[in-house]
Amino acid sequence: MNKTVLGHCFCVIVVLFWGMTFVSSKVLLKHFSPVEILFDRFILATFVLALFRPKALRFVSLKTEFFAMLVGLYGVTLYFVFENNALIYSNASNVCLIVSTTPLFVALFNRFVSSKVKFNINFYLGFVIAMMGIGILSFGSFTLRLNPLGDLLALGAAVVWGLYNLYVCKLSDSGLSTLDITIKSFFYSLLLTVPLMLSEGYEIKADRLLEPINMLNYMFLALVASSLSFYIWNKAIEYIGAVKTNLYIYATPVVTAAGAVICIDESITVYTLMGMVLALGGLLISQKGTTNQ
Repeated sequence: MNKTVLGHCFCVIVVLFWGMTFVSSKVLLKHFSPVEILFDRFILATFVLALFRPKALRFVSLKTEFFAMLVGLYGVTLYFVFENNALIYSNASNVCLIVSTTPLFVALFNRFVSSKVKFNINFYLGFVIAMMGIGILSFGSFTLRLNPLGDLLALGAAVVWGLYNLYVCKLSDSGLSTLDITIKSFFYSLLLTVPLMLSEGYEIKADRLLEPINMLNYMFLALVASSLSFYIWNKAIEYIGAVKTNLYIYATPVVTAAGAVICIDESITVYTLMGMVLALGGLLISQKGTTNQ
């Protein structure tokens, strides 16, 4: 299959999985702290990936290890600390809406460091249309309430995700394989999470972990939404570029809304349909407004 087509297919698969992570995180936050969820999720994800390629953790060079550490810091540790804490202080709709601005930050960071990335008026037009659609979905499914702390944390998640993609590109350009990038970044994210565990506290809640609903959500977050999804997301970045890949984040709220209809019998309204159409339309328009030369 053509690598460009495969890259877009990878994006669709990941967005389908990531669209359901907000629900899983909300379920786990009833019994676990954000730091506990972060560490438990990624220690399992790192272990599973390392089984396939244990040599990935070998030392390469100071520059490579430093970039891998930044990928783990921005894309895992800081991103999920911001997102999980945002879900505590703000509702899921606010968090989903604000985090969906990520493609704009990815584009700006990549444009700043590389003349190969170009985008025209269609990119910005698509952004506006997609955000309108996501806003309609949020209003239609939940109640938006202004919460400065929670909303700022969600914005922080969008910004650090942009930095994560920037350094994934740098590592990919250095010749490091996608699987090695993913494993190294997960490993460093675990090390960087330790200070948070010491300051905020970490408790092994075996009784809670063994509850079927919690175990199922942890397995989904670790094996599907982390191990598999991060690997093929990074592969998509390699194939079609960071900007085009991250535009698919516009579709995440669409998946979340569809999942609510299927899983919890939420009704489909005209606002839901309108939001879905606008979000996906904005995605398509933005794709046409972006080029990697």
